[in-house]
Amino acid sequence: MRYVWKRAIAFSLALFLLAGFFSGCGGGGGEGVVVVIGEVSDLTGPASPALSALHYGVTDMVTYYNEEGLIPGVKVKLVSYDDMANPARTIPGYEWVRERGAKVVISVLPSDGEILKPFAKEDKTPLVTLGTSIPLIEPPGWAFAPNCPGSYEIKTVLKWISENHWNYDTQGIPKIGFALWNEPGGIEIMKGLEEYTKEHPDKFDYVGSYLVPAGTFIFSGEIEKLKDCDYICLHATPTGYFIRQFKDRGYTTTFIGSSAQVAFLGFITDCCGWEAVDGMLSTSVCQWWDEPSPMVERAKELLSMYRAGQADDLMHRGQGYIAGCQNMVSVLEILRNAIEKVGVENFDGQAFYDAALKYKTSGPIWEGYPEWGYGESDRVLISDVQMYEWRAEVKDVVRISDWLLATG
Repeated sequence: MRYVWKRAIAFSLALFLLAGFFSGCGGGGGEGVVVVIGEVSDLTGPASPALSALHYGVTDMVTYYNEEGLIPGVKVKLVSYDDMANPARTIPGYEWVRERGAKVVISVLPSDGEILKPFAKEDKTPLVTLGTSIPLIEPPGWAFAPNCPGSYEIKTVLKWISENHWNYDTQGIPKIGFALWNEPGGIEIMKGLEEYTKEHPDKFDYVGSYLVPAGTFIFSGEIEKLKDCDYICLHATPTGYFIRQFKDRGYTTTFIGSSAQVAFLGFITDCCGWEAVDGMLSTSVCQWWDEPSPMVERAKELLSMYRAGQADDLMHRGQGYIAGCQNMVSVLEILRNAIEKVGVENFDGQAFYDAALKYKTSGPIWEGYPEWGYGESDRVLISDVQMYEWRAEVKDVVRISDWLLATG
């Protein structure tokens, strides 16, 4: 399986090198004023199994808006920079997309967002960061987060477990721990876990959190420290490696995580198999591929229109493509509202910023979702999540809750 993923990443790299010549052109011809949106993301590095799928969703939603003329008189151009999840490339990537005219910049990893937040404020360039941490949204500024912080998500998981998954009368207080790479996304999850267990010592016995350097794929010491836990929290890229090594030693537990787990579903299950992840619990800010949702149906439609040959692979990877589509709908709707307000000739970062503060999710595409919105002091759009269980029997994730308010 490692060879398959290496081939996939190499293939993605080739596509992105070609995309540099055609980035954001869409299919709608040369009419209309061009508005540039920049994207700084990991397209070929360690997070690319999920983030490249998300990038395709972002790209295809832009193309769809252009072809359908959904922002009258405007063609949106997406220019993308591959930072390979390397913080040293984040600022050069931001400067690169702005040099090419970007009035709004999208980033994905919390590490990128935290680095770029002060630059966005200074340059009055709205930063839409899809992976969210508390430093991104507090204090509120020019960084907007479509998705709630990972700490909110994991606290929601723990609350749901205490109310629905664990029998305290017969099982006592469960032990819980955490292992992950030492990077902002993982640290955000870790802080949420630590805060919740400290506030609820009658619900969880916190064994500890063990951070390892980013890029580590061997977890011998961490596994031994967590082997007696009833629940182990993991995050994103290294999840499958940890689970495979944990199971190989004959240990059992219930693994838990956030939306990042579902985004890496294909990478995780290819690494360790469905039997190893059976029973894992994850949140998601998106609805899943099999749910009757206009947003999901639109994602499937775009796959059919633009990526028929990749559809099975992108669906197998997880929720990344849906997340890209969903996040880009809000960005493009804010853009449309801003242009309607000030006119395309006056559109700039300030116009987007002002429109974002008033944005609420609405319309048929959001059917089945709660209503969400930004505000003067609120930089998080999505404030609810759903719980999903990974089931080996069906080799899929299954929703096991309605929308749950995710708060810190």
